[in-house]
Amino acid sequence: MGRFKQSSAEGVRKVENYLESRRAWWPTFLRRPGVEPTNDRGERSIREAVVMRKTLGTLRDEKGANALPRSLSVFGTWKSGGEDPAKNLYAALS
Repeated sequence: MGRFKQSSAEGVRKVENYLESRRAWWPTFLRRPGVEPTNDRGERSIREAVVMRKTLGTLRDEKGANALPRSLSVFGTWKSGGEDPAKNLYAALS
């Protein structure tokens, strides 16, 4: 922003000032380069957990339903960090 502040048209300057003063309220993908405007990546990342929750009977109670997302979150964090989830799990349980 800022390139229209020197405009000779008062209306353009007003719009520039209005948008600039409300920048904190802009969606994240407009404020930060590289952020996708959709949540497709997030949806894909939880798809496995949703399918497992719906198909496995042991996850239908509250305890199982809480354990699965936590476990998959930890495994996903390890995997996205380039670590071996199986190795880390074994180390955590040892």
